[in-house]
Amino acid sequence: PTVPSLPSKPILCTLFFYPLTIIMSTVELRRRSNAASSSTSSTRRGGLSAKALLESSPSHDGIVLKLHVPALYPFLPTCLQRLLASQWLNVLHLSPRWAERHLILLGKYCYRFTDTSASSPKGSPVPMEAINVRICDKGDDDLDDMRFIWDYLPPGCSAVFTVSTFGKTQYFAVSAREEATTWINSLREARQAAITRSMGHASHVPYPKSWEYYDALGTSLVNQKNRIRKRLEESNMKQMEMSS
Repeated sequence: PTVPSLPSKPILCTLFFYPLTIIMSTVELRRRSNAASSSTSSTRRGGLSAKALLESSPSHDGIVLKLHVPALYPFLPTCLQRLLASQWLNVLHLSPRWAERHLILLGKYCYRFTDTSASSPKGSPVPMEAINVRICDKGDDDLDDMRFIWDYLPPGCSAVFTVSTFGKTQYFAVSAREEATTWINSLREARQAAITRSMGHASHVPYPKSWEYYDALGTSLVNQKNRIRKRLEESNMKQMEMSS
């Protein structure tokens, strides 16, 4: 019988190094994204630092807890979800977790910071014109695969509100429903004001010069993040086509 031949050395090298290339390219694009955010925050007047925004009299700000959920977790059976959340596997961060964030609502964007000393926002600023917000209740039918959030509420928190934009929903936990209501009202007011200004119907309403400045920086950062995200998606698509 014919003995099957082993793959040649070039093929073996490709099989070994190709996944590593994908990982390195993804890490590099994320590094560029972080570097871009840092360079933006180093501009004059403190850039988009938490301190600079707080000194410009934001519409609202405060500490919240933001929910981070692994991509596949909501679709797992309940028994497997509980296993991943167990004490032994919790260190692997395969279950939902809450991270403290300082939200600052200023002008036409809402910014997320790790704390008030952060020099740049976490992620892309959230545009007020495109948001939908609401308070979550345990009996909500449209929570679907996110019902498990009530099992993971952090200590001291009893209310959750959501901020949705462009098909993405973010969950924030706060101490009480009254605090969640304050956030909802502030975000809705900011959304209406942003829409009114974009339509040119607020020329008679005073708008702080500092807000205009930070709006411009926020828009620049959003565009920057979108370009990097697009390059990452194109890179991943090419790599998938090469591997198929």
